[in-house]
Amino acid sequence: MILGLVLAGGLSSRMGEDKALLRIGGRTLLERTTEVLRDAGATRVAISGARDGGIPDRWPQTGPVGGIASAALVLPDGEWLVVPVDMPRLGSDVLLPLLAERSEAVTHWQDHPLPMRLRMDAVMREALADAMTRTGRACSVFGLQTRVGATTLPLDGLDTRGLLNCNTPDEWREANA
Repeated sequence: MILGLVLAGGLSSRMGEDKALLRIGGRTLLERTTEVLRDAGATRVAISGARDGGIPDRWPQTGPVGGIASAALVLPDGEWLVVPVDMPRLGSDVLLPLLAERSEAVTHWQDHPLPMRLRMDAVMREALADAMTRTGRACSVFGLQTRVGATTLPLDGLDTRGLLNCNTPDEWREANA
């Protein structure tokens, strides 16, 4: 079983409105991201963040790692695809290679900590619990990847527009141009 986790618990302060509810192609980013995860093989999709059906952040304002750690408290072990909600061009072409490489606890693209595939197990849960006691880089996705071991996939041949994330209105306009 592949579990998809959509990170949608941020404040969207730079965007000025909830990024998960921005519309593209007649759907919200949250709906679109959920569909992309299912297209990539996720049999279950969970949403982090305090919203209907979401998993509230136990450690508010700790970024993506806080959302992952909160989800780890209630979701099962296994292979997870973790994606931020603010990637309007994300497709299964970006996610499938992450699922194919499982030699380390985590797989991600070069220079892009997210999206990532991770193996949720006791070791990952311990690393997440430890990260929640730390600040700065030690409580970042990069810090988690360094601690548990990660495979970095080269960007060769990948259409990197699928990795574009939008944090500001200008980035959103550019992504939809």
